[in-house]
Amino acid sequence: MSTQSEIDAIVAVAEAQVNKLAQKNELEKKLAKAMPAKFEENIQAFEKYLPKIAEEFYHFKPNNLQLFCAESGDLNIFQDGTALYGEDPRKQSYDQVQKVKEKPKLTSMSFSQNKNEVNDFIHTKYVAQMYNVYLDAKEKYEPMTRVPSHLGSAVIFGIGLGYHFRPLLEDVTIDHLYICEPNREMFYASLFSCDWKYVLETIDERDGNVVFNIGVEYEQFTIDFLNELKDKGLFNSVNSLLYQHYPSEKLTKLLKRFERDFFLLAAGWGFFDDGVISIAHEYGNAKRQIPLLRKDAKLPKVYANMPVFIVANGPSLDETLETIKSYQGQAIIFSCGSAITTLLKQDIIPDFHVALERAKVSFDFLREFCDEEKLKKVNFLTTTVMYPDCSDLFEWTGMSLKNAEPSTTIVSDYIDRGRTFAQMRYCNPQVANTALAFACYMGFEEIYLFGVDGGYKDPTHHHSKHSVYYKDDGNEKETLGNYIRQGELQVEGNFGGVVYSPVFYNTGRVYLEKALAAFKRVNCFNCSDGAKIENTQPLRCYDILLAPVQPKKSEMISFIKNELFVERQFNEEEFVTWVAYSKFNEIVDTMVEFVDKEFTSRAELAKALKEQVRYLFSHSQTAARHIYFLLEGTMTYTHSIFRMMLYGFEDEQKSVEVTMQAIDIFKEYMSEAKKKYARVLEEVDKHDSSLLSMFKDEEIKRN
Repeated sequence: MSTQSEIDAIVAVAEAQVNKLAQKNELEKKLAKAMPAKFEENIQAFEKYLPKIAEEFYHFKPNNLQLFCAESGDLNIFQDGTALYGEDPRKQSYDQVQKVKEKPKLTSMSFSQNKNEVNDFIHTKYVAQMYNVYLDAKEKYEPMTRVPSHLGSAVIFGIGLGYHFRPLLEDVTIDHLYICEPNREMFYASLFSCDWKYVLETIDERDGNVVFNIGVEYEQFTIDFLNELKDKGLFNSVNSLLYQHYPSEKLTKLLKRFERDFFLLAAGWGFFDDGVISIAHEYGNAKRQIPLLRKDAKLPKVYANMPVFIVANGPSLDETLETIKSYQGQAIIFSCGSAITTLLKQDIIPDFHVALERAKVSFDFLREFCDEEKLKKVNFLTTTVMYPDCSDLFEWTGMSLKNAEPSTTIVSDYIDRGRTFAQMRYCNPQVANTALAFACYMGFEEIYLFGVDGGYKDPTHHHSKHSVYYKDDGNEKETLGNYIRQGELQVEGNFGGVVYSPVFYNTGRVYLEKALAAFKRVNCFNCSDGAKIENTQPLRCYDILLAPVQPKKSEMISFIKNELFVERQFNEEEFVTWVAYSKFNEIVDTMVEFVDKEFTSRAELAKALKEQVRYLFSHSQTAARHIYFLLEGTMTYTHSIFRMMLYGFEDEQKSVEVTMQAIDIFKEYMSEAKKKYARVLEEVDKHDSSLLSMFKDEEIKRN
């Protein structure tokens, strides 16, 4: 039998539970009353700043939203049958923010220089000097170990109920805030709990930028992120805070995919000297009046179904050469880059050779390693940035304008007014990308990939063994192998297994996938034993079965050359006028003015850099658009290094001082840029490639 004291204890517990339940009921009533008001406040804020989000979620109907009142009286939510937060979601989120600020996870990037490449590119010279200032500072100063009061950018993975945004923004000014939430219902729930009005107003008052990616899939996230940053500066993702708010398989996939694909950030930036060469080479090709791909290029159905073999020089090409040879009368063959040496060695004459590299090395390589008489039987496809003398090596040359090139802007946007010529996208960064782009833009619908490996399974077998990368006995030319195998990633194989893919190769794979996603009518079969390529069908070469009756290749090739390409007229005076020498000097001088002053804080300097980039971007849709393209890549490189300095060290004043040292180098760079642009039409590439030198050195050793 219980004693009186035991009974009293039980009664006390019961009374406490009753009181607690009563308090909970009161909190629930208060929360239920507050939720509609918070929702209306947030919707009104989104209507003001991001009306598309307000429109989408005002009438949103959730399927399985399970909200409840936490012990603290704040809103909580069940996710997969488990409460997302504990007893006090607001305090829990505040504590999480403090931990993130004390031990942040930041993106990083390196700008290692290729010591083998000797050239007089002013970009290479000055970027190396700026980066060395950063490396010297790294040796002297303590790295930044916590989030500073001003941050260039942050990527928040997961909104949850949004309790973490206010404490983050109260202490930290963030210029560019990128928020992703794969669960639309979760974002909808946050409209009842998060202080979105405060978040949006605060970012606006600080002249910042916020982007929401709601319902995002992990496969597409990095591409969406980079596309969003293109007009705001890709450098914004350098030293960016990465913050995952709550545990979730989808969020973890997003973050891992982002970290895996972050290399794409540095893909295709270009730089000033590249742009100058682009204009000089286009000027030379225009004077030759080389025909350009039509804007409305379209093959008749009888030709569109003709198979196209795109042949690159990957290691698996060796096992497919007999198949290519057996079908060469029934398919149009595009050779890519160095693959032409392999094909010619096997007595396979491609119908079209495709090249991309604008440097003089393209001309030197073909002249050094290809039989002159055999080349004269081949047609040449390339872009207008190609070294002009290359066209002299082939029977016929057709070109396409490359999207987002300074020279393309002059020829197509200004002179032609966009009426006649195609501006080809997806043609970077590798020659296989160029070949696929040509095939898609021409209208081919059945494409086979050979040797488009995007890497290798055996690091000593990185190209076809019939190519110039190997000796006659099939052994690797070691110097070249070391040159190629840089920054390897492991990716899934087309026929299974693991493929080692250097970053450059892997970037090419991504853009092959993007091209095929854009041209949905194309059936593409990947016959390469290399990296898996989305939007292609794996197909072993011995399973290829082509229809025996095809259109006559000679007739079809004549149609391509005569109907899909347009002979162009050249007016030198008009071309020179659009180059706009004085406008270039004006823009460069103004850009220097933004940073030619004293700064005392990260926030001040970051604001000046932001204004500088906005000024350059303001010319992106004007008659100075080609100047924007000339300087865009340079600004991305230099601002990336500025950010590494500005947000790289614990001491704010040291960070500012180091960045100002780099800005002094940048000012010298811009002074030299004006001198170089004054002779832009003469700046045809004259450099001897270190890679070609390696080929020659290996030949000398052999002999």
